Amino acid sequence: MKKMLFGLFLLYTSLLLAQNVNINNNIDVPIGIDVTPYWDTGNDPYIQICISVNAKNLYSQVGDVKTQHLTFITYLTNNTSQKIVDIDKIKLTCPRQDSLKNQYIISHSIFLGADTGGMKLSVLYGVGDTITDTLTGVFTITDIAGKSSLAPLRFVEKQVDNPFGARPQFGVASFYGDDDILKFYTEAYKLPENEKSYYSYQLFSLKTNSAIQGFGAVNRINDYESSDKNILLSSLKIKDLPSGHYEIRAILNIEKMNPLYYPRQSIQFYRINPNDIVLIKSSEAIDPRWSETIGLGEKLNWYINGLYPIASGLERKQIEYLSDSKNDTTKQRFIQYFWESRSPIKSFEEAEKYLNILNQVENKYSSRAVSGYATDRGRVFLQYGPPTLTEKRPFESDGYPFEIWQYNTLEAPNAPYQINKLFVFANYAVAGRNYELLHSDAIGEIKNPKWRIAIQKRSYMSNDIDDNGNGRSSEFGSRIDNNIFFNSGGR
Repeated sequence: MKKMLFGLFLLYTSLLLAQNVNINNNIDVPIGIDVTPYWDTGNDPYIQICISVNAKNLYSQVGDVKTQHLTFITYLTNNTSQKIVDIDKIKLTCPRQDSLKNQYIISHSIFLGADTGGMKLSVLYGVGDTITDTLTGVFTITDIAGKSSLAPLRFVEKQVDNPFGARPQFGVASFYGDDDILKFYTEAYKLPENEKSYYSYQLFSLKTNSAIQGFGAVNRINDYESSDKNILLSSLKIKDLPSGHYEIRAILNIEKMNPLYYPRQSIQFYRINPNDIVLIKSSEAIDPRWSETIGLGEKLNWYINGLYPIASGLERKQIEYLSDSKNDTTKQRFIQYFWESRSPIKSFEEAEKYLNILNQVENKYSSRAVSGYATDRGRVFLQYGPPTLTEKRPFESDGYPFEIWQYNTLEAPNAPYQINKLFVFANYAVAGRNYELLHSDAIGEIKNPKWRIAIQKRSYMSNDIDDNGNGRSSEFGSRIDNNIFFNSGGR
C-alpha cells in the first residue's frame, strides 16, 4: 500500500504563476495553474490541477465564436521510466457576454492519478483548439508507509454548480471586507484504528508570530471515522479580524504519538478590513507638507499607485482598495502612514526622494497610454533599483527590440534577497517605449524558457513545444546570443 508526502513540491516555483496566452502577439488572456496533492480512497496519490481563466477578457478580445474556449492537455510522467502515469484533456468554454455580468474568473479542476517517486507535470494549453504553449514542473512523492499524514490546506469557495470548490491560489490569498467566513479544506490519512485522534487549527499573526485568541478550534475525529481517509472542512469568522498578514496552522493530534511528529500543515493569507483602514488613517492629523507635495486628484492617484512596486502584499491590497475611493484625505493619510511605518524620523524626506524617482521613471519609461510605474521596466526599476548592467538592442533585423538587465544583488523589502539575476524585456510593437517583461530568473517573476523564440519570431518559428531556442545563434541575422552576459540571459 502506497503512502505519500509531498516533500519537494517545486511546482510552486514553475506552475503557480499566472500566465498569458498570446495570440498573434496582440491578445492576452490571463490564466493560472494551481496544483494540490491528495489521496484517493485506495490510498494511491493523485493531484488536483485547478485552472482559472479570465473569461471576460477572453470574450472581449476574441471575436470568433468558435475560439471562445481554451484547450488544456495535462499529463504526468515518471522521471525514471519516462512513462506517462496519467493524462487528461479538457475544453474550457467561457460563458457568453450576456451572462458574464460581474463574473470575471471561471475555474475548472482536473484530477490525475499519480505515483510515488519523481514526477513531472506538463500542462499544454491554447485558445480555441490550437495548443500554443506549455508549462512544466517536477516534484517528488515520497513513500512513508506506516505513518499518518495531513493533506495541504486549501481555501474553498462557493461555486455555481458545486456547494464548494477549490479556490485558485497564486501566491498568498487575499480576503476583503465582504469575506465574512473563511473556509478551508484538508484530508487526514491513515489514522490508527484504536487510538483517539483530533484535528486542531489556530490563527497566527505573522507580524508578531503569536496566536490570535478566539480564532481557532478543536475537532475530535470519532473512532468509527478512523480510516484511510477523513475529510476535514473547517471555517473561521473573520468579519472583525483586523487587516494583516496571517497564517492558519493545523495539527493532526494522535494518541500515543510523540507530539513532535504530529502531522502539520499551514496556509497564509492577507486580510483587508476596510473599516480598519479608515480607522487607522483617520486617527492622525495630516502634516501640511504632504498635501503640498503629494497634491490632490490625479496627481495624488498617480503617486499612491506608484507606491505599488515597493509595497508589501497587504499594502498592495490597500492601494487597490483606495484606488476606487474619491476621498483624497484618506489617501494622503495612507501615504503618510506608509512612509512613517518605514522611516518614523525622516518619513517626509523619504517620500520626497521616492517622488523624484517616480518622476525619473515617468520621463524614461512612460507612454501616452501607460504611466511609467505601470510599465514592466518601470516596475522593476522601482522595486529593485537601477540594474548593475544593461544590454540594449533597439534595432534587430531578425527579432523584436529587447533589453537584458542584470542585477548583482536584488534587495527589496517585498522580495527575497537574491544574487545575479536577469530580466529580459521585449518591445513587440517595435516602435515606442513599451517593453514587456518576457523572462526573469528572479524569484516571483515570470519565467519563460522560450524567451529567445519569442524575440526571434520575426525570423524563426518553431512548432516544437519543447524547443526553447537554445543554440539558435547560427540563424541568419541572429545576435541574440552575442551579448555581455554569460550563457545569454540565464539559460
